[in-house]
Order: sequence, then structure tokens, then C-alpha cells
Amino acid sequence: MTLRTRVPYDPQYTALVGTAVYVFAYYEWAVIYLIQQFKPGCVGRYCRGAPMTSGGVKKELEAVVNSPSTTFSTVSKAELEACVTRFSALIDKRNALIHAHPITDRDGSQILNYQARVDRPLPDMKWPVTEVESAIGEFDSAACEANALLHRSLE
Repeated sequence: MTLRTRVPYDPQYTALVGTAVYVFAYYEWAVIYLIQQFKPGCVGRYCRGAPMTSGGVKKELEAVVNSPSTTFSTVSKAELEACVTRFSALIDKRNALIHAHPITDRDGSQILNYQARVDRPLPDMKWPVTEVESAIGEFDSAACEANALLHRSLE
């Protein structure tokens, strides 16, 4: 299916960006379901409660890790701490992608460009195809790791 628009875009590139956003959403839900195993009601709060950003999900996971009532039997505290650290970094990367603006690059390609304050984790970057593909790989790997923790927590 080809869409018609007067806005210049590369269908293959935008499909990659869409895949990156989708894979991150899948990853985030793996984290939410992981939190649910330690903190019942998380899914309901996320879906039906006050809107929760990815940063809010991260705070929920941090609360699980730091709660004295959390029992670490099938998943260790160190594994959950690593999950928090990775999720935090990948939130920054996903945000840099979805908050980027379209540009025509020097070679004429239509890509995204992210610009932010210099105190941000990722202050300025272009998103050529290779960077989007790399992000998809990182999101995919992290999703698989979070799913492995989730499945172990179900044992």
C-alpha cells in the first residue's frame, strides 16, 4: 500500500521507525508484566488509571527493586537493577527517536534529526537507517531479556 502525501518521506525508512516504536512498546509491556508479578495491579493502573509515561513505568520497577517486601527468589535483585538501568537508557533512546523532527539530509535522504538541551543523555543526533536499525536491535534484545525475567518470575 502506498500512501499519497505532499510531505516528502521514504516509505522504507518510516516503516523502520514504526518498527522501532512498536518493538519498544513490546519491550515496555514486558517490563510492565514483570512489575505485575511483584506488584499486582500494575497492569490495571497502567491501562485504566492515571496515564503512565515510560518514566512512570521505570519508577514502578525501581519501587519493586527497592521495596523491602520484594522477595527475590526466581529473579535476583541484581537482575532487576540491570533491567531498570537498561530500560532507563532505552527510554532516552526511544524518546530521541520519537521526538526527532524530519529533515532532508545532505545526501537528499529523508531522515529524523533529534536536538535537545546539551544536558540530555542524547543531546543531538541524526537518525539514519543504520541508527534506527541499531535501536531496533537494542529494543529487541532488551525485550527478550525482560521476557526471560518475566517467564522466570512466573515459575
